[in-house]
Amino acid sequence: METMETTTQVNAIAMLRDFVAKRPGFELCNYGSMKYYRRDYNECLKDRNSFYELLNLAMDRYEARLNEVLTNYLSNSSDRLALENGKLRYHTGQYFPTEYRNAACRVLASLIWNSYRDEKREDGTKVYETGHEIRKAIKSNWRIRTRNTKLYFS
Repeated sequence: METMETTTQVNAIAMLRDFVAKRPGFELCNYGSMKYYRRDYNECLKDRNSFYELLNLAMDRYEARLNEVLTNYLSNSSDRLALENGKLRYHTGQYFPTEYRNAACRVLASLIWNSYRDEKREDGTKVYETGHEIRKAIKSNWRIRTRNTKLYFS
């Protein structure tokens, strides 16, 4: 029989995926021309693709613990994206359609970064001492798109 805690953990990834899968809701009336509308829309699509790439990296890094770590992170987050009363809440900054998927990417990038930062050798010493070493390890261990490297790990 599953406990309530396990159920919440299993739902954290699903809630994040559902959040990213939401339609952006761009309103053409907020744009002076189709050029700017398409630019924002295409950027939003890139953020969705970045999310799935980062999710795969996080899954590889944390394996079966990802749900637990993600639930913990979102429950203790004071960022725009947080788990409040068992529901994923997003606090909009300026314009939801252009920023919500990026917020989900930042959560995953933080988890990936933290996994490298906290990695230790058998003797208990840290594997990576500086942010530069962590960036180098992320770039060398994963074939991530240059866009994601620049946005989330520079």
